[in-house]
Amino acid sequence: MQLLAFLLAAIGLAAQPAIASLRVNPLIIYLQPSSTGSSQVIELTNVTDIELPFEVNVIKRTVVDGAEVPVAADDDFVIFPPQMIIAPGATQTLRVQFLPAAELTQSESYYIYVTQVPVELRPGMSGIRVNYRFGISAHVTPSGVKPDVQVAAFERGTDDKGRQGYDVTVANAGSRFVRLSEEGLAIPGGPTWNKEEIKEAIGTAFMLPGQTKRYFIADEPGAVAADTAVIEDAVIEAAETASQDKSEKL
Repeated sequence: MQLLAFLLAAIGLAAQPAIASLRVNPLIIYLQPSSTGSSQVIELTNVTDIELPFEVNVIKRTVVDGAEVPVAADDDFVIFPPQMIIAPGATQTLRVQFLPAAELTQSESYYIYVTQVPVELRPGMSGIRVNYRFGISAHVTPSGVKPDVQVAAFERGTDDKGRQGYDVTVANAGSRFVRLSEEGLAIPGGPTWNKEEIKEAIGTAFMLPGQTKRYFIADEPGAVAADTAVIEDAVIEAAETASQDKSEKL
């Protein structure tokens, strides 16, 4: 199985274009641990001409030694329905509700994955079958939490493309997630980049509480190529598998 990952920048968008088997609206949700703000309704629309089965699971985005580590967290949410079959052109409502095990002292971030379940091809058909997985970004934020962006280290350098700039190590020492593209960044005694410049240079630059990341910010505006941009909110993945009808020789 070949796994192709596509990271979708969905900040400020209600839904992504129908580029896959499913349209998801919204792709990013914000919840509160209190009962009044702990649930959200998500619409899933099958944009194909065949019925498709899906299943839902939850991954928590934790931080260990400054790095992000995914952990299974199905018990942190009530998901209804957890499995579904969506008819062609139909919309299924998915309800998610956060279940706090204890009082939160910082924001918690999750991926709620809606995964297309592989199905057998119709008799006589063969070829490449593409199954999609959609990672809805869910952020649970208690009141009073804030990010605290700190520049842990920086130096002048050159990246692997030969561009001059700053190699910057950034830490979020606060209690809330942060997107540097919404905050900007300043090096003590050095340069300052506003929100637009950060987004152009390194993308969204999402950081969890306690997370540390290293970024290269080139001197030339817009110098960072799209394949180096950090976009870490909503996720779309496509898995391609070669399939053949059982009557054919493998």
